[in-house]
Amino acid sequence: MTGHYFKSGKGVRQGDPLSPLLFNIAADTLAKMIEQAQGNQLIKGLVPEYVENGITILQYADDTILSLNDEEESARNMKLLLYMYEQMSGLKINFEKSEVLMVSQDERKSLSYSDVFNCATGTWPIKYLGVPVSVSRLHVLDWLKLDEKILKRLDGWQGSSLSVGGRLTLINSRLSSIPTYSMSMYLLPETICKRINKTRKFFWRGEA
Repeated sequence: MTGHYFKSGKGVRQGDPLSPLLFNIAADTLAKMIEQAQGNQLIKGLVPEYVENGITILQYADDTILSLNDEEESARNMKLLLYMYEQMSGLKINFEKSEVLMVSQDERKSLSYSDVFNCATGTWPIKYLGVPVSVSRLHVLDWLKLDEKILKRLDGWQGSSLSVGGRLTLINSRLSSIPTYSMSMYLLPETICKRINKTRKFFWRGEA
């Protein structure tokens, strides 16, 4: 028997094992709402020539990317849908931490859409799931953070206090996965590869 709607006033504690499951249920609702809006031609996603109705939403954990065709009506329909989702789920979308980016990199249109969603404009490349993503070719400058991340793991004091076997274990267990993850999707620039190869100095002499 269906009863009256009730609104929850408390959530689970931080780190509760039920948290991911509950979030997935709530996040899946947003995806279903967007899918229905696409079916009713209220929202148009990107690359409809490759994917039916186009790609509109990408979700992983609490990271969400909304992709819309360059139509102001679709953008306003999406904003209305997000407000409805907030009212239904009780989740608050933080537009202050959200950004609008145009594939065409048209600054005027970016400002127009940022007014619609009341959020800031961003710049390419963006970082998604730990990997830089851009509409154009990535440059050496975009990969410097990867090199910096590796150097932070190679503390000179830590290397000098380890044996050769210990340094080898550190490189294999903690450092190899950092560039491997990025290289599973991109060919790294030669300059970055040479900088990463400096780990040989850490292996032989314990110097970062």
